Amino acid sequence: MTGAIPEAEAYIQFRLHELSSRNEHHRFEEIATRIARRRISANIMIATGPVSSGGDQGRDAETFTTRIPAELPNAAGFSASASTAPVVLACTVQSDKLRGKVLADLEAICAPGADPVEHVAYFSVHPISEGITHALKKQARERYKVTLDVFCGADIATFLAEPDLVWVARHYLDLPSSMVPPPEDDPAPQWYVELLEKLRQHTGPAALTPATQGEITQGLRFATWERDANADLPEWLDYMSAFLVDSDDGADTELVFRACYEMAVARFRGTGSASGVEDLVRRAIKFACTSEHPNIVDDAVVLASYWGGMWSSGVGRAGADEIGEALAQLCLHVTDLLERTDTTTHPVRAASLTESLVFAYLMPDVRKAERTRGRPDPVEVAAHAGVKFEDLEVDFSKLDDEDLIDVPAAMEHLARLVGLLPSARAYSVRNISRLFALFAPIVSSHALYTKVRDGLDTATAAAQGQATTAERCRDRGMAFVKAGKPLQALVELHNAKANWFTGDTLYGAVLTMRFIGKLYAGLGLMYAAKMYAAAAAAVTAVHGTEDAQGQLPMALLEAARYSQYSGCWVDGAAVTEVALLARAHYLPEPFDFENDAELENHRNDAVLELAAIRQFWPELEPLISAGHPRTGWFELLDEIVQGTGAEQAAVEQFAGPLFSDVGPIRIADFEALGVRWTFTFANDRTTVLAAEALVAALQVFLADIAPYHPVLISSTVRVHVDVRRDAGREVDAVDIDRSRPVIDAEVTLSADLEDLEAREHSVAALCVQLVDAVHARPAGDLQALLDPMFAAGLTHKLTVGRPYEEAADYLDDDHYARCAAATRPASSAGFRPIASPSLGPSTRTGAGYVRDEALRAIRERYEVASETLRYTLPRLLADDTCRKSIMQMRDAGWLDWQILVVLVNVAWNWRLRAAGLGWGAGNQERAMQLARQPETVTSPTIPLSAFAEDELSFHTLLQTHSVARRWSLQGRPEAPGEGAMRDLLVRRYEYAEDDVPHRDLLECVDEHGAIQILDAVDND
Repeated sequence: MTGAIPEAEAYIQFRLHELSSRNEHHRFEEIATRIARRRISANIMIATGPVSSGGDQGRDAETFTTRIPAELPNAAGFSASASTAPVVLACTVQSDKLRGKVLADLEAICAPGADPVEHVAYFSVHPISEGITHALKKQARERYKVTLDVFCGADIATFLAEPDLVWVARHYLDLPSSMVPPPEDDPAPQWYVELLEKLRQHTGPAALTPATQGEITQGLRFATWERDANADLPEWLDYMSAFLVDSDDGADTELVFRACYEMAVARFRGTGSASGVEDLVRRAIKFACTSEHPNIVDDAVVLASYWGGMWSSGVGRAGADEIGEALAQLCLHVTDLLERTDTTTHPVRAASLTESLVFAYLMPDVRKAERTRGRPDPVEVAAHAGVKFEDLEVDFSKLDDEDLIDVPAAMEHLARLVGLLPSARAYSVRNISRLFALFAPIVSSHALYTKVRDGLDTATAAAQGQATTAERCRDRGMAFVKAGKPLQALVELHNAKANWFTGDTLYGAVLTMRFIGKLYAGLGLMYAAKMYAAAAAAVTAVHGTEDAQGQLPMALLEAARYSQYSGCWVDGAAVTEVALLARAHYLPEPFDFENDAELENHRNDAVLELAAIRQFWPELEPLISAGHPRTGWFELLDEIVQGTGAEQAAVEQFAGPLFSDVGPIRIADFEALGVRWTFTFANDRTTVLAAEALVAALQVFLADIAPYHPVLISSTVRVHVDVRRDAGREVDAVDIDRSRPVIDAEVTLSADLEDLEAREHSVAALCVQLVDAVHARPAGDLQALLDPMFAAGLTHKLTVGRPYEEAADYLDDDHYARCAAATRPASSAGFRPIASPSLGPSTRTGAGYVRDEALRAIRERYEVASETLRYTLPRLLADDTCRKSIMQMRDAGWLDWQILVVLVNVAWNWRLRAAGLGWGAGNQERAMQLARQPETVTSPTIPLSAFAEDELSFHTLLQTHSVARRWSLQGRPEAPGEGAMRDLLVRRYEYAEDDVPHRDLLECVDEHGAIQILDAVDND
């Protein structure tokens, strides 16, 4: 405690006694009220009755209805615990007969008919003894049922010497500056202290000018967001309210608008209350609808957004229709201003107005919300009061474009805004880029998304540099992560990584690479995840600054974890050893398990892994122990496993992991986009690194192409990789065999790393060819998807920093030799990978599909069946065996037109044989005539045995491939019952949905034995 405080208190007491000697009751009343507003309740106001005449009924000041806890939920100190009960303040400067004075005032305050009171705060310049004070308090409780507190001169002096009240002593008691105690905590900024003191001395703004309002705005905003200054907020609101009276011949001025804006924002955002705010918003919007200034209409749009926030948080009282109508009027006004703006001569004005419209269109539609979900429950204080917007966990994952006012209009205006940017160089894209990042998950499916994103990024880079562009990409990426859209997040984070590299901001690039690795791991793409973790470690080791090098051991530990998750348990153990050594070198607390969740989780996984090995495959334990020769990690795990009985936990946790890194041939096995990809390769150092590099690149490629929804047929692709040490990139090739249900690919890969550009091109080409093996549409379709992928930087995604073969080369030849010499557990053969939901088979409508064309073809098939099976179909439906077969096909999901096509084809096949014709042989013109020839009473009778189950099964397969050809789909040989092409047609080409109105197949024969499939429906 500084010695200045007792000195200040003594001076203050002296000055208070002088007030008493001069009978300056009113000044003392003001001092007491100032203290009470800070220490008791902020809503105390001085009474208006004349002093010493009984007009104030003993009440020198009292509370109004608003209470400070509701006003200032985030205030610090006394304000946070202010009373919510009715409070009365009484003061006296007399020096004698104080007991009688207090009792008389109490009687007046609590007189019958007086306003209710629960708490009386009594301020006296002169001391009242402790005994008398206790007696007065007891009498107040027992006789008047009120709480009485008595504050005498010494108490008052103590209050006035404290930092937030010392200004009162300076203003009312002339406390010298030299006696002001220094602050014990971090002081408020000097400008803030001086400005507040100046306003207090003048009891408000000296003049209603823009300059004065600007100063008050600065103080008001500081008090709104700074916790320690939040208690000053009522004062600042009072000072700003002085500008509400400004007028121009009776009309509001810009000063009034600014006051409305600042007071509304401060009160709603700073205190969470809408009391008195909505009228300010109405007044401001009304003024803005007459203004020509872009900044005013923009601020009015912001106020409309806050108004919607008041409604949705439950503190607002205005209806959704009123808020929506106000915003609609604003949009009409802004649109009118924009239409009257020449974009050639005033591009900045046009850009600013366009930004206002974008913001308005991306607001939640409160009118639609009220119609669909009803009005929110009313509350007194909004959540997140006093928290800056950028500090909130903003989450739009529960919103979609239907919840917003007009997403298409917003995107159209964003595209126009991007077009204005080259000429509107003075326009700042910072706010619109931030807004776009927040809403990226919602608008990413719009056709203009890429154009807008790239345009904003280009403008950001030109104005603020590549690092700022990287931040914008990162913000969008994190918004996608929050919205549960990892594939879109990867696009943005890859761009962030590239921009940070270009912007020479290595730390950001390394963090982003690590996070990209985590996203790949979340998608089940562990080799891609390991590639990015290894690249982050390698870049940091070679180029890292001191602050970035702390990322090295973290990235290595992640690489070890991804190795383990991919089934490479022995590799994971050995890479963990490397990570632990790096932690010991780079981190001050390398093994602080309590404060490092990642390290603790890694240890727990390793414990369960070791327990599982001991339970199921004890012969493989030496491989794990050999991976930890220096750190003592294995001994730590061994101690935990023995001490906790983790074997039982392992039985429950693991059902048979892969150990894919054990044995002479390694396996990499994963599923993505409906395809199971199984890679095999020799278990030696050079081959493993080169083959894993290809697997990692393919996983990156698949994640990158997934948002484009390529038309892939579900398959299993087995890829064997042969690595050549004796040749350059000219040997890189893949030989694909699609002659069997399982597609086999033989990849030849050079181990040469001298020509990195050739390596990049070769790896990309191999990825394309492997995907092409399961691509069912013409090659031109795949190329059309690849063009934007390469334009968006696919190459820098497939290879990041140094090649994988170098970045992941942690382990020596002996490690691989030990792994190759061991035997993989038999349980590995039963492993079946499961795709992440984000990388499952696509269900987006396939390329080339036209619904009208599909329905025309279906109608034609019904018509052909009606003619070609006119007499056979009734016989089939009348036969129990055939009817049962048809019903079984329906139960299996076949539609009526599909069943009819099968029956037509079986009948046609019989007629071909009866005519001496075969498939693809003989008179093909005659064969096609038989396909559509109407069946008559004289036509040969087709035996029902021709429709045996094996014939039906064969022709269902032919039928799906016939439909596939209509959509230019190319299939492959299928195993019996596999149904891969049918699955593709159902998922992508509405094969299980498209149909035309028709009579039920089982009921399509009338009482005369005639078929009526379409005609009966048409005549209804």
